[in-house]
Amino acid sequence: MASYFFRVEHDLLRSDAFRSLGGSAIKVYLVIGLFSDFGTDWGYPSTRTIARQAGLSRQTVIDAIQELIGAGFLIANKSRGKSTAYRVLRQPAPDHRPTGDRAKPVASKKTKPAPQTGRDLLDVPGETGPKSLVDPSKSGLFSLVDPVQKLDHGGREDGPKRETGTKEDTASAPIPGTPFRLSADGRLLVAVDLQELLTNQGLPENLATRLVMQKDPEAVAKVLLNAFYLQSLGKLQNGPGYIRAGIEDGYDLLPQVANRLETRRRELAERLRKIEQEKKQARAVDSLASQEAAVSYVLENLHPDELKRLTAIALDSLPEPVVRRNPTLSNPFVRGKVYELACGEPVE
Repeated sequence: MASYFFRVEHDLLRSDAFRSLGGSAIKVYLVIGLFSDFGTDWGYPSTRTIARQAGLSRQTVIDAIQELIGAGFLIANKSRGKSTAYRVLRQPAPDHRPTGDRAKPVASKKTKPAPQTGRDLLDVPGETGPKSLVDPSKSGLFSLVDPVQKLDHGGREDGPKRETGTKEDTASAPIPGTPFRLSADGRLLVAVDLQELLTNQGLPENLATRLVMQKDPEAVAKVLLNAFYLQSLGKLQNGPGYIRAGIEDGYDLLPQVANRLETRRRELAERLRKIEQEKKQARAVDSLASQEAAVSYVLENLHPDELKRLTAIALDSLPEPVVRRNPTLSNPFVRGKVYELACGEPVE
């Protein structure tokens, strides 16, 4: 499993609302953040999972969630027959900021999610990667609307877009509408509770536990992506049966899914190449600046007579075309040669 981090804004830590939180609420906030999707900030860990990870009782977790909702750090969305989805907020909403004593937890209002479309769910926040898993100009391509309603119960809401240049943006690419990410070498990265994903897809809990313990997370993710694709085409009549057989028999990615992931992989690899090129150029600029600073320091600390003598030697030793138009220390070739003579170190 890949290593990720959960970002906590400095403004959040400095806020009055954060200072008002109890220790249990802070632990629950961090645990929910651990299970949230990088692109949408939505996660769907069960109360049992949160309690186990935070080392708290189930009732304490429930109380902490209400405290976080009341303080404006969390949004909860409950759909009938499905687990509650949570969205972590980076800053408390202005109307939730406490003004004195610790704000009392208030129940979240249940609102009906806005209608979703395939384009909404396939869009990638920001401009750090391709807009969708498929070419939006083509018709009949697979949409993840139905499976995502089981994976991301709260859906996508307009909110803080991902900032470019962060670790998660550059190290891997999100697979829109799913909780998985893709690395530049084509590996599927899993940072969610696969057991809960499988139970949400209709597998019995004991079977989901066994499959997750016996199989590699990437192999499970491949079968789930296949299932999402087939479901979007209406060609999967027995989802739980297909997923179980696929995991047990080691199904590989369907060609249609593999082709789309390969397109995203190539785009990610190209983006990483450009980032590395920019870093290399930045290092070169820094190196030149450091070198020029060293040259300036040495020349400024030479005695005027010594500087004049070394300049004359430098002009005599350098090729005539190099110094013909500018035989002074403003000529970088002259400066470099004087520095070399003064320090005995050649300037590249």
